[in-house]
Amino acid sequence: MAVPAMILRRLYVKKSLKNTSEGVEFTLKNILADATITKPLEITIDNNPVPLEKVILVTESKTIRNNEISSEKPLDFSLNTSIIIKIEGLKLNPGQHKIAISGATKEYGDIKFDVLDKID
Repeated sequence: MAVPAMILRRLYVKKSLKNTSEGVEFTLKNILADATITKPLEITIDNNPVPLEKVILVTESKTIRNNEISSEKPLDFSLNTSIIIKIEGLKLNPGQHKIAISGATKEYGDIKFDVLDKID
C-alpha cells in the first residue's frame, strides 16, 4: 500500500533549503517509521530534474552518491534519523521553490511527494 504524499511531506524539514558553497542542500528527517531506500531518489526543483550523479546523501554514519543506491546497496533511513541531501553545482535564487522527491523503499514500495520551501 502506497504511503500518501501528505504523510510523506512530514519527512521534509521546513526551512532547511539553502544555498551552500558547493550547491544547494535540504534535509529529510524520518519521523514516520524505519525504511530502507532501495533506488536513487529522483529529485526535481521547480520542475527541473536534478541529475542523479549530482546528488549526495549524508547521514550520521555514511555519505553516498545518489546514483550508487540500489537494492544491493540500499540506504537505511531509520526512525529519528536525518539525511542531508546535497545537490552539487546548483544555485537557487531567493524566493519559493517546489521540490519533488520520488524513490522506492523495501518496506513501503514507491514513494512520491513534493514540498514548497524558500530561500531568503
